[in-house]
Amino acid sequence: MADDDIFLTTSAQADQNETPTSIPKPVYKKTYSWAHNSNDANWAAYITIARAPGGRQSEEDMERGVGTPHDSSRPQEEQPLLEATVQPAETREHKRLRARMSLAMWTSLVANVLLLAAKIVAYMLSHSSAILASAADSFVDIASQVVIAIAEKYMRSADPRYPVGRSRLETVGVVACAVIMTIATIEVIQSAAMDLFNGFAKGQLPELDMTILMYIILGSATGIKIVLFIYCYALKNQSDSMLALAEDHRNDIVSNLGAIAFGAIASTSQKVWWFDPVGAILISIYIIWSWMCILKGQVDKIVGKGAPTEFIEQLEDMVNMHHDRVEVDVIRAYHFGARFIVEVEVIMPATWNVKESHDVALQLQHKVEGFDEVERAFVHVDYERREEPEHKVERNLLQNKDNLFEAHSSLSGSLHGAFSGEEKESPREQNGTVNGSTT
Repeated sequence: MADDDIFLTTSAQADQNETPTSIPKPVYKKTYSWAHNSNDANWAAYITIARAPGGRQSEEDMERGVGTPHDSSRPQEEQPLLEATVQPAETREHKRLRARMSLAMWTSLVANVLLLAAKIVAYMLSHSSAILASAADSFVDIASQVVIAIAEKYMRSADPRYPVGRSRLETVGVVACAVIMTIATIEVIQSAAMDLFNGFAKGQLPELDMTILMYIILGSATGIKIVLFIYCYALKNQSDSMLALAEDHRNDIVSNLGAIAFGAIASTSQKVWWFDPVGAILISIYIIWSWMCILKGQVDKIVGKGAPTEFIEQLEDMVNMHHDRVEVDVIRAYHFGARFIVEVEVIMPATWNVKESHDVALQLQHKVEGFDEVERAFVHVDYERREEPEHKVERNLLQNKDNLFEAHSSLSGSLHGAFSGEEKESPREQNGTVNGSTT
């Protein structure tokens, strides 16, 4: 067991006090345990419901065939009602996927370090602005991977300050990469613009010496990047980090080819010397544009953009097939980082008791969360359809209210100011009891 494993266990035991005139009832002990390893992507849940010591057999137990005299496999004082099969926290398929993603991450990092060193040498020998733009791209690639690696590390570790995890760090890491890349690229544009100004206004032409070595370096870099781009692009739907890596490699391919083309043209004659700095500016503009497209997509995910219509329809079909007496009322699916939060409102018979409604709803929640695209799912049970949204922001938006956080009118201001510093007596204070002692 690793040092960073966390086990949270809560248990509830029924009251064992029995009155002399009451019919003895079984007493059960229900324990939920959640096990999470910071190195794992999945959570494992184990549920055990067992008879607590001193419990007695009921007719319901007899019908279930639990705790009967024929069940001698366990001590009489602890007969199991439900014992969930323990499943591994990660499936083999997921482990293979993580291994591929890890390979892509480390291979890309090693390649970027080697290519950056080669491009620095190429720039020192050729003084090409286009090669400088390509080198800046490789440098920022390394910085971006460090940011993504840090985000990956922290999002897979448990922290009580973040009760639902930190998976949004993956999206934040991609946003940080876009900002870093844009700033570095702007610096390259500024340097190339100065070369153009000095050349046209002052007649100071930049030095340029393109040799066969330069073409070998940039050609090899392009070939390596093409292979890495294909590999990472195949994983882009599995992780925003892989999408960022694929974009890095594509930008490198474009910048390398651009550096080769513009450097080769500029080296043919002094009359076309300006091709090199112009090429650097064009390469930089392309890199900024591509990262701005990614940035917009990541911001949409942070803000909470809705899921595609096809995914909503898939969820609706699954919910309709879940139970013949369950009807879909509303399905909301929206981004909460890289994955979706899903809210399902269903209509169940008003005659069902809490146990029946809860069991059907819980199983539906597990089904929805079975989608890889879903991070968390919430199932709301009702017995009839409502005319207005049940959540305040959505309701107030539809009603065009200025205060989006205005509480429901049925509260009549009873909750207003509850957290505004006004002192109110707690129920225990009203009863004259504070901290377990009577005043």
